[in-house]
Amino acid sequence: MTINIAKQYIELTKMEVTKYLKLVFEKNFNKKYCDIYLKRYIDIRYYNFYDYDTSRTLRKKILDNLKDLSENLSIDDIDNRDIIEKMCIFFYYVLYFDNVIRSKDIEKTIKKIAKLRKRVLEKEDEFFEKELYKIVKEYRIKKEKLLEKFLSSEFFIKLTNYPNKLNVYRVNLKYKIKFPLVYSEFAINKAFNVGLINEDKFLIEYYLIVVHVIKDILRQNFTKQYILEFADKLLDKPNKLKNLLNIIDNTGIKDKVSIKIKYETFIEHKDKIYDLMKDGFKITIILDNSFKVDYKQIETLKVFKYVIVNKDLKNYEEILKFKKNIKNIIEI
Repeated sequence: MTINIAKQYIELTKMEVTKYLKLVFEKNFNKKYCDIYLKRYIDIRYYNFYDYDTSRTLRKKILDNLKDLSENLSIDDIDNRDIIEKMCIFFYYVLYFDNVIRSKDIEKTIKKIAKLRKRVLEKEDEFFEKELYKIVKEYRIKKEKLLEKFLSSEFFIKLTNYPNKLNVYRVNLKYKIKFPLVYSEFAINKAFNVGLINEDKFLIEYYLIVVHVIKDILRQNFTKQYILEFADKLLDKPNKLKNLLNIIDNTGIKDKVSIKIKYETFIEHKDKIYDLMKDGFKITIILDNSFKVDYKQIETLKVFKYVIVNKDLKNYEEILKFKKNIKNIIEI
């Protein structure tokens, strides 16, 4: 079974934050409210939810949401107001551990947390700073190793920006393998791009793009979109398809990647592709000469993430007449 890198990365973040708050509050730690704050934080930090005001920075958006959440929780549970409010105060410092607020000196940040803990909780522990630094360092290393594990010295992804779509990139897997001279370039390309090897190479491509998207998210870039290659035959191989899609099966990743499928393939496997879309996977459709241009078919195109139209299509000019109706069109 394939590995869901994004899910593992987020689980590491949850574990780190939980350990941090347990260390801060000791026996007064409240798992219920820790989990509530964590869910809201993950929803914003990794999934870019609650983005109704795009003028706010990610930092401001997280802090505002945590404050609002704290106030609402305090109203609903007056008996636990004290722990709810205090947990929120210490949760703010998670932003320093998770690349939201840049910290050149994490030890200085940890000293601030220790001082705050002494003032707010009236707790002082000579080992607190050392233990917290150990937690932060431990999870930083675990996260870095997780991402590095899926990078390759032999393969890399080439990103090509579509000329009429800002921040939309075509993804292609490339290799840096040195083959013996006896093999022609044609033979190498055929082996790499045809049949079973072609299907299996997408495992590498999808792993590499997930690592790339996670790094985008860590850099607080939620705007870039990536269009992935796909083998049509996988639609007839449910186990292989499930295995491949598991790699990108995460809300934050699915929001930023789409799978490229030909229109004739969509017509042949319409139900399967609609099921994928119901599961949250985005589809980019490549129009071909089998596409019949009429209002009903044009309306159907709105369900896809993007619609790629080649200028060599026989009905290219006719399709462009509906360009105002298809906001997601990409011309190549």
